[in-house]
Amino acid sequence: MSILAEKSLGTMSLRLMRSADAKLQSWGFTVDVMVFLAILAGLNLHLFGGSHTNLQMFLPQALRDGQWWRLVSHPFVHLTRYHLFLDAGAFFILYMGLLEKRVARKLIITLICGSISLIAALCFTPDIETKGLCGLSGIAHGLMAYSGLELMHTRKSIWVGLFSFLPVFLKSIYEFVNGEVVFTFMHMGLCGSPLAACHLGGVIGGLVCFLIFKGIDLKFLLFQDDIV
Repeated sequence: MSILAEKSLGTMSLRLMRSADAKLQSWGFTVDVMVFLAILAGLNLHLFGGSHTNLQMFLPQALRDGQWWRLVSHPFVHLTRYHLFLDAGAFFILYMGLLEKRVARKLIITLICGSISLIAALCFTPDIETKGLCGLSGIAHGLMAYSGLELMHTRKSIWVGLFSFLPVFLKSIYEFVNGEVVFTFMHMGLCGSPLAACHLGGVIGGLVCFLIFKGIDLKFLLFQDDIV
């Protein structure tokens, strides 16, 4: 092959890669999303004949034994394929749908929602010692809360935001008070035994993130549409 042909092939390959990358990004598949997809795939091999889930889910005793990676891995581990598709579907829809597009902030929101969700479970759910914790539902509740607050911060979508935030907020409080997750019976045990405190922890995480990021603005109490 001639040097000219090689250069032409290289240029064509580069254009195709750029085109594919642009197409993926137009669909919302940014680098962070693809990393999350890869992590989910790797940590759920047990659902397709790989290693056992107990190696990655959060167990307090395992953490005390030095297995620190469970702090990071547990939200991405799931008990069944149904559990995986339910949690991951909600997570990606909410994460990719955030009005906030700065990747660093989106990752911080995810981290804080997950952290407070875990702290809430540790503080208010003694069963976590034996049941453990895994799944993205706590983080998804936090993203739902944050998304609703984002929408409430603009005049044209305030009612959409209100009806997004209030249901998840009230649902999480109800679950926490009653100690049982709503609609658990519909999952027929395919999501294990959900810990109600996780959902409220996630919602609080979303609220904290919103106050942190939007509170930085001195015009926090104004609608964004009114800011000149």
